[in-house]
Amino acid sequence: MRFVFRALSVAVLAAAASRGLSAQEPAPAPAPVPTPQSAPPVESAPLPGTAPAPGAAEAPVPAPAPLGTPSAPPPPPVPPARIVDTPTVSIAKLPADNPYGLPFDAPAALPAKITFTDAVISAPFFVSVRVDATGKPLSVRRDRDPIPSLAGESMRSIQRWTITPARRGGQAVETWGAYRLELAVEVDAPKITQAVMAPVTPQMALPAPFSWPPEAEWLDSRKPGPTPEGTVSIVEVDTAPMPQKTPWSADSFKGPISAKYWIKVDRNGKIERAIPLEITDPVLLAYFRRAMSGWVLRPAQSKGTPVDSWNELVLAGTISFDVELKQISALRRAIGP
Repeated sequence: MRFVFRALSVAVLAAAASRGLSAQEPAPAPAPVPTPQSAPPVESAPLPGTAPAPGAAEAPVPAPAPLGTPSAPPPPPVPPARIVDTPTVSIAKLPADNPYGLPFDAPAALPAKITFTDAVISAPFFVSVRVDATGKPLSVRRDRDPIPSLAGESMRSIQRWTITPARRGGQAVETWGAYRLELAVEVDAPKITQAVMAPVTPQMALPAPFSWPPEAEWLDSRKPGPTPEGTVSIVEVDTAPMPQKTPWSADSFKGPISAKYWIKVDRNGKIERAIPLEITDPVLLAYFRRAMSGWVLRPAQSKGTPVDSWNELVLAGTISFDVELKQISALRRAIGP
């Protein structure tokens, strides 16, 4: 079974203690994946012939019932969860001292087996493409890529696109087009081969959290420089360059994954907060956070009483997922550096 998921946001670590996994509810039953609210695109080009993400694998067929006994109908297949990411950690600056090292007699511990399920994630991908007056893509820049593991195939795909050139005053012109690619990522539950958790101590240096701000916040932060020589600014054209034929070969991945978090385990053994420090692909941020929300750990102990504790969690293993390009929206603004 496969699943699609979406990215997490962070900036700096001290205020991370203000938000946690307890504030997030598991995703409801399958529903259409919403398009995140961001700067509205002016022109969009839906891809023809797209199909909804496949459902879950069929349940095993039960053994035949003895003669004369009516057989029970097989249970319906369970569809993958749909994950809708929400902003979590937003921090102004790191404190001078580590506030996460708490005293206890016995550290918290992971359960004997941590669980993961299939899921579906919507992953926006922002790119800038320099398109000449004939519509040929001259160069491609990945401005915000949720799946760096497929960066090579993503670049090669976009370089093969057929694009209608931008126009100004009735004339075709060269410009940098900005696009939001809506990716549907169908992920199978990962096989975790390493799961190590150790308590955070007062002597540990405070790490910088993984930076992946919310989409709208990221767009607002973009401050493009002057228009490159030989091109017309995208805000000055009458019509933006629009992709017409969009082959997409960055459609699957199978390989290693790794992640590192600082997590707060409360006295009931639930992960109350999670601060991502390292992640293979940002699209996995929402997935891991959702998975952690269902775990029950052994809480730390102080004088025989369960207490809250901060811990460093390291995960490693392998994962596979499929990617479908659902829609392309042309932005009437520059998002490059």
